[in-house]
Amino acid sequence: MAGANSVNSTHREKLAALLAVARGARRALIVTHNDPDPDAIGSALGLAELLERRLHIEPTLTYQGMVGRAENKAMVRELAIPLVTYCGLDCASFDLVVLVDAQPGAGNQPLDPSCKPDIVVDHHPLRPDTPGVRFWDVRPDCSSTAAMVTWYLRAARLKPNPRVATALFYGIKTDTLGLSRASHDEDTRAYIGLQKYLDREALMRIENASVPAGYFRALDKALHRTQVQNGLVVARLGEMPYPDMAAEVADFLGRLEGTKVTVAVGQYAGDVVISVRSPERGPKLDELVQTVIRGDGSAGGHDFSAAGRVPATLAGSAEDTEEEMVRRFAHALGLQQYNPVPLVP
Repeated sequence: MAGANSVNSTHREKLAALLAVARGARRALIVTHNDPDPDAIGSALGLAELLERRLHIEPTLTYQGMVGRAENKAMVRELAIPLVTYCGLDCASFDLVVLVDAQPGAGNQPLDPSCKPDIVVDHHPLRPDTPGVRFWDVRPDCSSTAAMVTWYLRAARLKPNPRVATALFYGIKTDTLGLSRASHDEDTRAYIGLQKYLDREALMRIENASVPAGYFRALDKALHRTQVQNGLVVARLGEMPYPDMAAEVADFLGRLEGTKVTVAVGQYAGDVVISVRSPERGPKLDELVQTVIRGDGSAGGHDFSAAGRVPATLAGSAEDTEEEMVRRFAHALGLQQYNPVPLVP
């Protein structure tokens, strides 16, 4: 990959340590977090490319949940990314397990305790179980895992083909909002360096993916169930066609003037799914979501973007659980009296 002179000793050392753990393996299971986003998908494809080309390891890319968002489906389709569902896979039939954009012990990834990863690559805050892994590279100061994987390829002097470059580029772009939330210079340099290798027509089709009519009906329902108070915007989606719908609505409502924190809650597959966004630097959303979820479910994210899940029966009915989550968010944000007004009368 061009620009190898910008690769520093840390990049080379990380790459050498990762390859040392992987060397000798024949089949690798590369696991993303549940309901993977472009950063997870692109990072998995980039690591597969690295293992195949440097060590001739046969990779299997897997996930649990679903790829629901139209752009994410288009990414998998347009770039022919061979994702398979984790259900039914036997972890013991692989001699290398790689966990990407997630960590052991997190509730948003499918590995059970009997299937321990050999390699973990992630950009979320370090979790207690991760240092026990043979190789781990966790950099919460980076804004995307795809940028980290891009630097592995660069340190290995591997020029990415257009599909891999496009997947990594789109992963960085979505996690950093086109670099507007890039927190590290390496995110920026990886993003710029990949541009010369892109399949721009495929990228255009991904970013302008068509959505079904049901998307607009769900969005209309969400807007009519959105309430606002002192910068807290809460959208209640009810039953969702796919879990990423909460993230889409949270992203959309984040543009509302005066918004400080947007919370979208909806129901999917027996859970209440929560997505949180902030258009400006304020409370760290990963810490906020963990405070709200407590030990009742799974939670994680970054300063500007976070998500969580709790059982829909936590407070009785699913609607009661949504109400409980909203109450906790309002309290955590200092709204002792929560008396919101509708966004759309």
